[in-house]
This record gives sequence, C-alpha cells and structure tokens, in this order.
Amino acid sequence: MRILGTLVFISLSVFAQTDVITFTKDISPIIYNKCTSCHRAGESGPMNFTSYEEVAALSSMIKFVTENDYMPPWPPDPNYTTHSLLDERFLTDEEKELISAWVDQGLIEGDPELEAEMPIFTEGSSIGVPDYVFELEEEYFIEGNNQDDYRVFVFPTNFTEDTYIKAIEFRPDNREAVHHALMMVDVTGTGAMQDAESPDVLGYEAFGGFNLEGVSPNDYVFLGGYAPGMNPVVWNGELGMKIPAGADLLCQIHYAPSSVDEWDKSSINIFTKPASEVQREVQMKMWLRLDIDVPANTETQIEACLNFSNSFLDMFGPGPVQQFGQIMGYGEQSCQLPEDWSLLGILPHSHLMGKSWEVYAETPEGENIPIIKIPNWDFDWQGFYYPEYMQYIPAGSRIEAIATYDNTNDFNMGWGELTTDEMFFCPIYYVPYQEGDENIYLGINETTGLFDDQISDTNIFPNPAKDQVIINHQFRNQEETLKVKIYDNQGRIAGIIIDENLKSETNSVKLDISSLSAGLYFINLQSNSEMVTTKFIKE
Repeated sequence: MRILGTLVFISLSVFAQTDVITFTKDISPIIYNKCTSCHRAGESGPMNFTSYEEVAALSSMIKFVTENDYMPPWPPDPNYTTHSLLDERFLTDEEKELISAWVDQGLIEGDPELEAEMPIFTEGSSIGVPDYVFELEEEYFIEGNNQDDYRVFVFPTNFTEDTYIKAIEFRPDNREAVHHALMMVDVTGTGAMQDAESPDVLGYEAFGGFNLEGVSPNDYVFLGGYAPGMNPVVWNGELGMKIPAGADLLCQIHYAPSSVDEWDKSSINIFTKPASEVQREVQMKMWLRLDIDVPANTETQIEACLNFSNSFLDMFGPGPVQQFGQIMGYGEQSCQLPEDWSLLGILPHSHLMGKSWEVYAETPEGENIPIIKIPNWDFDWQGFYYPEYMQYIPAGSRIEAIATYDNTNDFNMGWGELTTDEMFFCPIYYVPYQEGDENIYLGINETTGLFDDQISDTNIFPNPAKDQVIINHQFRNQEETLKVKIYDNQGRIAGIIIDENLKSETNSVKLDISSLSAGLYFINLQSNSEMVTTKFIKE
C-alpha cells in the first residue's frame, strides 16, 4: 500500500515508578480500566469501585482476590495464543504487586490531579445507544424452589425487510437470578406457537436449547449469548449478521436455583447497520457431542474435531448419540476445513464437572494454531471470546476441541441440559478468509466507546515488536491535527509523540521503542474529530 504523509522517528522512555504507591497515580488506572466496568451501579459486580473511598473501604478484599487470580474474572490462558483476545481483564504481576503494596503501605490517596480518568459508561448499554430494545412485556416470576428454570421468551421483531446487526447486547434485569442467556433467530414461527400454548405464563420452558420441534438446528441463526463478565457481541466494518424480515427473536434465559422468589425483566439491545455496508455475513459452526460419558470418580478427557459435513447429525462426533430421547446414527465425519477461514469468536461450554478446555487448529503441514485454552474451567465465568484481530485458519486444517471433566461423584455423568448434567458444546463464528483480514480489528474502540466503523482505519505492525513499530492511520478528513500519545500498562502517559498538522488521508508514524522495557503498551491517536487507541507488545 502506498503511504502518504509524514514519517516520524521518536525514541520513548517510561516514567520510573517511585517507592511511594498512591491510589491516584498507581491504583486508579488499574481499578477503573479492569474492574469498574462491572463494579458500578446497575452492572454485575456486587459493589462499586468508582472512587478512592469505595476502593479503600474494600481494599483488603481486593488484595486477596487479585493475589489469588479470582478477580478480574478471565478464564482463558493469556500465554496460550499468539494473539490477544478482546477485553482481556487479567492483571499483570506488576499490577497485582502494586495493589498489594498499596494496601500494605496504608492506602495512600495521593495527588487528585494524577487520578486516572474514568472510562465513559453509557446508561442502559455498555456500548452506546441501541437502534432497537426488546424488553419483557412484564416481569417474569421465578419460583424459589431450588430448581433450575430455563425459559424461552419470544420477541417479534416486526422487521419488514432483512435487517443486519452490528451488535447485540443482553441486559439482565435481576443479575443475581440470571445465570446465562442465549439468543437466536426463529424464521419458522415455531417459538411463537409454543409460547401461545401457555398464554397465562410468560415464555415457555426449554432446557438447554430452544426446543423448536420440527426445526433443524441447521436452520438456527444463533446470535450470541450472555454470562456474567461477558461483553456484547460486536461486528465491525463490513461484517454483520442477518435477521430476516418477519423473524422472531428468541431468548433463552437460565435462572439459577434459588430458595427465594425472584422477579426479572431483562432486555436485549440491537444495533443495526445498512445492508449496503454488510459485505460479509458472519457464519457459525459448532461442536456438539451428545455421547459424552464421564464415569464415576474419574477424570475424563473428550476430544472432537469440528465437522464440516452437510448433515447436522454428523456434527456431533462419532455416534451413536442420544438426541431428543432417541438413539440416532449417522454417516462418516469430515474434519478438513473446506476453505480458508477468518476466525471471529468461540464459546466453549460445559457444566459443573468441566475442568479445562483447549481448542486449536492443525494445518495440513502439521503446524498447530492455538485458538483458546481455559486451564481452570469455571461454570460461573464463561462466554464468547474474540481475537482482537481476525485469525487466519488455512483450508485443509483440522480444528480440534478437547474438554476435560472431573467427576468426583459416585455416579456416572452424561449429556444433559440441567446444571447438574454435563455438556460438550462449542459454537464458533467465522467468515471466509480475504487478504488483509489479519489487520481487521474486531472490538469497540477503547477510548471513544464507538464501533470501529465510526472511526478511521488504524493498524500497527509488527506486533509484538522489538525495536520499532509503524502505525498506519487512515483519516476520514483530508486535513487533521494529529496527536499521538503512548501509555504504559498502568495508564501512565509516557509522552506526546507527535503534535503537528498532517494534511494527507493516510499517515505513517514510525516509533523507536528500543528503550522500552518488555511489556504491553497503548498508543492513542487523536485528531480534531476522531480518536483511536491500539495496543502493542514490546518483546
């Protein structure tokens, strides 16, 4: 690509840390950027971390849960993949040591002028103003009988034409009662008919799936899901998922067992984009093993390749399997990827016996491509995981999923839809590969809170890097005043890199990073009308 504009060489250095650790300078960037998104009013965290006073009051607890890696909840192994995942919330060793030392030093507040800026949080949504809000028409009653309650609610979209979504966001009303939610599109009207069979109660019962009798899961349009700590599904740029005209939106909510009566009125936010902007429709495949068998008092490992057979039953793995109370057999598997893929997201799922997950691709040449590893599976912290950038998987590869189950009970465990049963389930989002996919960012801009299709194009390479990085930034406007800043992983400004008037659509900034210590850094580019933040790793 031809690069226009100014090429700038700058040497960087990180501010040295003092011996005195303060909340404003050292701790607030960690808490506000890694914790506050959940720990604030109306979100999943049970307490608020929005000020020095709130954090200091719970400092001993914060020290304990961060030292023991219980918080922030981030099950994937950050060292397994060659790429970062979106919205990673784990703390570095340095960050954990800073929190511990701050508590031990007596919770010094510090200079208020040095306190980190609070991220911008929107009301009723974590990502912006939705185009459509689908809300339960009335509160749903959850009986306090210590039993699982799986309920499917039907929302008529009343769309008169095919509608493409760039994001879908489930908003739990009763966060203590809602364990997780799944969302899909029903083009058959079957869900609405089942709902109508029980007019006196909201929704209909369906364990595990959506219980659409006579509807092949091949016809499912699975839009995403929710679990505590999970971020909304977002499709930037040319990506989108289609909701056909006249379709119904189905939402299955799992209400966890409780001894007290509860009420819930959850909702779904949908963000759309014009059909003319959607050049690539997001697709989904899934692993689904219904033949799992975990003997009593054993640790069992189950492995399956992602199957590309046209038959839905062939997706399950070697059979026979039990499906809807019947024993079914099926044909030969086909595990070779038929075309080049760009991987967009993945959702490993098991229940209480789950111990670990690993998903990887093996290329025709025998090379392993790591996709995700969850070494300590936690039923209470799960969700879709997305690479920051599309991940290339070449044609002919086998995509393997390995799940480990630890059954310490005196009875065998098999497939089932109750919390006390087990599952082997793993949907994967993808699009056919196109050249340059590796440079397409999949998330929300961290600084602006906007979708990337609302800002200019930015990429950074190489990443990770040793001595230098190059930032390419495509402006929407012909003339902009560009400022580039770099932050360390504590949110401290390392300096203004460039501040001058740039008059071309595309600009390249080359940064000499040889003086930086190894670690994660953030680069912020700000023009008169736009702002974008990207990351790089110094090796």
